[in-house]
Amino acid sequence: MKNNDSLDTLCAALAYALGIEAPKYAAPANKTLCGYIDEVFGGEKADRLFMYNPDAVAEWLYEKYPELFSAAKSRIDLELPLATVMPSVTPVCFATMYTGAQPDVHGICKYEKPVLKTDTLFDALVRAGKRVALISTYTVCSVSKIFLEREIDYFFFDDSYLEGANAKAAELIMSDEYDVIVLYNGNYDDVMHKNGPESARSLSELRLNAHAFGTICEMIKTHWKNHNTLVGFAMDHGCHEIDGNSGSHGLDMDEDINIMHLYKGYKRSE
Repeated sequence: MKNNDSLDTLCAALAYALGIEAPKYAAPANKTLCGYIDEVFGGEKADRLFMYNPDAVAEWLYEKYPELFSAAKSRIDLELPLATVMPSVTPVCFATMYTGAQPDVHGICKYEKPVLKTDTLFDALVRAGKRVALISTYTVCSVSKIFLEREIDYFFFDDSYLEGANAKAAELIMSDEYDVIVLYNGNYDDVMHKNGPESARSLSELRLNAHAFGTICEMIKTHWKNHNTLVGFAMDHGCHEIDGNSGSHGLDMDEDINIMHLYKGYKRSE
């Protein structure tokens, strides 16, 4: 059974968290996330946002292997079940995540990586005077391509490993100069396609993502303590096993569509 709330409701909720206008074509904001934001910040807005974007982490994995996600789950308040969009492939889904629009509106309707011309959260942030950093593993991945040509700072790395991208994220958190940081890690998706969603190597990458997110949360508690900060663990789509002990996604099936986002709000120290 597919989750009720669409991924397209996220973008406007992130804009709401920061007190800025949502992108032009964004769907109405997710009510659950907005309610959480009001509660945790006591009616104030966040002045910092950190989005950790792992690739292809399905809700069914989160439910089947809770021990692998413990470093992330122990640091969040809100589990937000969402249904991604079709086709459930990376550029389509991340385009929806950060425009708030369905594929037929934002224009990426298959696995291709054009620079988005549709209004995005990044454009809305720039209009609001926010300083934004986009960090990504892979210089050729979807996130490194479709959000180009914005007045934000880009930090792209040449492989799928976490070290370079995560180190840059840590550096930027400590510098406390950016209002919004988005970090994409494609490590699980890369290994899952080759070895299957539940191989030992793939599950190890899941654990790495959870631990990376947990470390980021701890750094934010220390270095951004003077800010209201919203932190999200927000994947694009799920995955399933195919013949040959490999993994895939892109189908209109629960395994590929259902995802579980995780959120935590840190209120500034008084």
